[in-house]
Amino acid sequence: MSFKVTPPVPMPLRTFAGVLAVLVGAGVGARVLALPRLLPDLDAVNFARSLRGFELAAQAPHFPGYPVYVALARGASAAGASEVSALAVPGLVLGALALGVLGFALRPRLGAVGALVAVALGALLPLPVLLGATPASDGTGLALLVLAACAVGSSGHSRRHAVLAGALVGLAIGARPSFLPALLGLAVGVPRGRRGAALEGLAGGVLVWLVPLVILTGPETLVRIGSGFLRGHAGEWGGTVAVRPELGWRLERFGFDVVAAGLGLPWPGSDGEPGALLAARFLFALALAGALGALVLAAGRRALAPSERDVAGLALAMGVPYGAWMFLGQNLLKARHALPLVFCLGLLVAVGGAVLARSWPPRAAPLAGALAVLCAAVMLPEAWAQGREPSPAARLVAHVAATLPPSGTLLFTGEEARLFEHYVPHYRAGRPATGEQLRREVTRVAAAGARVYVTSSAPGVEALAPYLEPVARFTCDPRVRSHAHDIVLFHYRPPSGAAPDKVL
Repeated sequence: MSFKVTPPVPMPLRTFAGVLAVLVGAGVGARVLALPRLLPDLDAVNFARSLRGFELAAQAPHFPGYPVYVALARGASAAGASEVSALAVPGLVLGALALGVLGFALRPRLGAVGALVAVALGALLPLPVLLGATPASDGTGLALLVLAACAVGSSGHSRRHAVLAGALVGLAIGARPSFLPALLGLAVGVPRGRRGAALEGLAGGVLVWLVPLVILTGPETLVRIGSGFLRGHAGEWGGTVAVRPELGWRLERFGFDVVAAGLGLPWPGSDGEPGALLAARFLFALALAGALGALVLAAGRRALAPSERDVAGLALAMGVPYGAWMFLGQNLLKARHALPLVFCLGLLVAVGGAVLARSWPPRAAPLAGALAVLCAAVMLPEAWAQGREPSPAARLVAHVAATLPPSGTLLFTGEEARLFEHYVPHYRAGRPATGEQLRREVTRVAAAGARVYVTSSAPGVEALAPYLEPVARFTCDPRVRSHAHDIVLFHYRPPSGAAPDKVL
């Protein structure tokens, strides 16, 4: 195959804008379809609590506070949006804006086909859709990352563009601080003569949320909460390499998060899927591999156009440091952490699409259209599942509230305890910190005559297995929720002969 630098006949601007609008609309529609009916997890509850009052000490929300996202969500709530909608609206609105800006920013660099491929993947890939509709900060953080990347790409045009790029990076840090490695990677795209202006914008973008955060929380309290959070994340519960150092496990989880949950491609253990969906996953994998193969081949032959090299370089500058941070410093049980990496892979696929478009012009548009259709095909079942049925944790809460009396009943679980506190506060749901604490508390309250229930997400639940009787199970596709996708509710039966001391 010959990779000619000569671009194909350009698509008329009106046609490009029309196709772009269709793709953005499809992305918004998919996210609305995936919008959950109830808060799905602990993080969402913490954000919901922040709608009524920002207080880090009360985990409203949890550290680091996500002040930019919370401010936007509170604005939506003040405008009358419901709890779940208020938390999802910032990601939906900014996500649509970011997709449109991305298309017009990439058009002069990758051509119409390459730009539309990038937008189609950003609009329709499973992970951006699911997290773009989730009542959490992920969608807002990704949108600001995309906008910052677009601004960095044009930062050489003027000082104003460089300031804007820095300001967007600063705001993105305030919306989703864990994206920091990807955001710092954007620095390679800022021309040397504009870096001072970009730093000015960065300072302004950070100060606009940092100053209110310090005032609301207090500097001493902020340092105390932050240091405790960072210690816990690094060495206790954060799922980092210090907590789970097994290389094989980390590689497997990293692969699942990016390949299966992020891109929707085939993965071992998906044998029960319908044949048509499995076929779509394989065809989509071939399409992505073809585009990436074209990129690698053109790069090896030094046949990439300068603008294509710039886009690919920026994607790698974001993706490589973020991928290392995700692999070593994040909880790989939660696929949400792969979101920036999925965006970077989408940019690389788009560059490959641009290479194919100028090397094989007559087939470029039909192949890009087929790619978008396949992407939608692997995404729609997951979007439908997330929007149709509440998360396993939310269904657990509903089941307990409908079937168990609150008086005399105690439940021991994991992160789901926060959902009980939010939706049914009259139920006593404890969250033990360790397996030993679970065993001790369960034994004590059962001896006092309480009806004791334990979930599979409680720490150290395996030690109680001989005394646990399954009552109900709540599951979902791990591609939809990689974490807490299978929760079992057990009734604890004390060892025979253990008579109650008293009845609660």
